[in-house]
Amino acid sequence: MEKSAHKNTERLHALWTRLAAWVKRPYTNLYRIALPMLFFGGLCLALPPWVGLVLFAPLAVVLGFKTAFAIKSIVSLDLVSLIDDAGVPCLDTRKDRLQRAWALGCAGIAVAVSLALVLRTVLGTFPQIEIPEAVLTYISFTAVLISGFILFYFLALRFDKSVLRGLTSITVTLPAFFIVVVVASILLSWAMRALAAFGISAEGMLQDGFDWLYEVQRILGMATDYFLKQDSIIIAASIVLAALLLLLYTYSVPYYWMRSVSRWLKGISLVAAAFGAAVIVFAGVWLADVQQFAAESASGQLASAIDSSVLDSQASSLSQYKSDDLIALIKAFVLPYTVGVFVANAVVALRKGKAKTVSDGIIDRFAADGSVDEDELPALKKRYLYYGGSQTLWDIALRSIGHDIPLPYPFAPRKLSIKERITGELEDPPPAHPHDDEAKAAETRS
Repeated sequence: MEKSAHKNTERLHALWTRLAAWVKRPYTNLYRIALPMLFFGGLCLALPPWVGLVLFAPLAVVLGFKTAFAIKSIVSLDLVSLIDDAGVPCLDTRKDRLQRAWALGCAGIAVAVSLALVLRTVLGTFPQIEIPEAVLTYISFTAVLISGFILFYFLALRFDKSVLRGLTSITVTLPAFFIVVVVASILLSWAMRALAAFGISAEGMLQDGFDWLYEVQRILGMATDYFLKQDSIIIAASIVLAALLLLLYTYSVPYYWMRSVSRWLKGISLVAAAFGAAVIVFAGVWLADVQQFAAESASGQLASAIDSSVLDSQASSLSQYKSDDLIALIKAFVLPYTVGVFVANAVVALRKGKAKTVSDGIIDRFAADGSVDEDELPALKKRYLYYGGSQTLWDIALRSIGHDIPLPYPFAPRKLSIKERITGELEDPPPAHPHDDEAKAAETRS
């Protein structure tokens, strides 16, 4: 009996050890975790409310700890490596980006399923609670918008494309995300027509696989109708969500994306300002075109890709517009970007200031100590470059403490560029070309 109990204890200990080791390891794949978690979450949603919540809670806690350890490895730069690219040291950030994507995806799914189970449990325990339809619309709109933002953020991290970073910055408001869904719906409609031209009846097959897209259309269509009617709650929610999502985005993006994200934010603010000014001047001309486009869309190309009831409701709302209504609508559309980009730019400035403080601190440490531990040098260089440090200043700092580092060619004197004069920051010189070395050697011999 005692031997059996001892064996069970050893098995539990071994199981706990393996679980702890798995939690501490970084994510290696999204689908091996996300798909089983979605399946298990769907099973928990089908069970009685409290039973499903109790069964899913331990999994959510374990994934929470695993995500926390993943964030720890990201912050400590364990997944960023220093490589040599044609003689120029640079950072390899692929593992870091993928870890951020896997952690974001798994955490997002776990939170979504947990919230659904909690809401279902509360409503099941207290059936007397009645949520008004308008409130359900607001909640659904918020859930869809946040899910869309997380999806684009995940894709931007996964594929590291500038256009995806831009879409993540743009799709933080209701109308912009609705446009993205409309475009996706049109592309899906074109795909069905293309397959039908080859004699393949794919409409049912695609519709069964993309039912969620039509449900998203319905939710966004209802919320967009509220937006067109200038509902104060929807407009206020759009402003608050845009500010919060852009705050989350700019606070969590890696430092090596900071310049790209900053450029997108500046571009968005310029476009929003220009669009807002243009509509005040051309509101009377645009109004007729907008109304005509809305009326034709209900029976044209969009009708084959979007629920007709959504288009009919929005077309009827636009048909009653006056010039002042269109101006007010554009102001309501631009205001979330104006507020959100203002908040996001403040966060970008703070993070850039922090990055400069960290990188300058590493260089200042060389000057203060007069030496550096050779074993720590690779980690310091990786950290310095990660926080936006200049390779030229790094070489100068090492030469100042006695390291034999060759001068870049041509080193000095050289004419400063306009950007260097404005910002006061030296740019790294281009790598030396073999022909330059040969020319320099020939000049020395002569």
